[in-house]
Amino acid sequence: MDINTSNNSTLAVAIHQALATPGVAIPPTLAATGKDKVAIGFLTKSKDADLVVASERIAVGMTGNAAYPDPNPTLATLIAARNSYVAAVNAAKGNSLGIVVRKQQRGSFTALLRDLAHYVQVASGGDLAILLSSGFPAQRHKKPVGALPAPANMRLKRGKTSGLLIARCNRVLQAGAYEWRYANIATPTAWVNLESTFAARVAIEGLTPGAQYTAQVRALGTAGPSDWSDTATLMVL
Repeated sequence: MDINTSNNSTLAVAIHQALATPGVAIPPTLAATGKDKVAIGFLTKSKDADLVVASERIAVGMTGNAAYPDPNPTLATLIAARNSYVAAVNAAKGNSLGIVVRKQQRGSFTALLRDLAHYVQVASGGDLAILLSSGFPAQRHKKPVGALPAPANMRLKRGKTSGLLIARCNRVLQAGAYEWRYANIATPTAWVNLESTFAARVAIEGLTPGAQYTAQVRALGTAGPSDWSDTATLMVL
């Protein structure tokens, strides 16, 4: 069965009409954030039939859309490329040469869609309602990570050279980095802060042989640092 190109995007049409009609408001659920971005993963991940449907939503959304007065590439160029792609998709069934042509047409067509996506991103200003009115999807927002737990299993190990300790802890899911501190137990409140690390380990150098040291670590995430871990103590050789 040939691909049918008559299915319009209800969402794109509704938003498009709302933008073009005075006094008609965009639904509150599509309120602007100013930080939204065009999603283009579907250009490579979608099956041909799905890409045909998705590109029709874009053609519908962009046509006559006052938010996008000078699309680049032009809609005429985009629609001509889409028509060639749809024809190639339909002709490729059971045809080895047609498959090659279909891939070529898809490559040319998706290249135009990428350029158009860039234009939409700039012209929309990151406004979600305006972005969606183009027919392009928006990238999904990652849910913010809450407070992280303190790292577990904090431990110290003597290094291969004198005055060196290696501190380790279990990795914390969603941690962006780790912050470390240590102190000589003779002055336990005089913490020395180390540079943060991306790995759940750090080398503590220049310590006094024969002295005992204690160390702690905390995880750094989007919500800020976690509580400090339990302490680990070891004598330096």
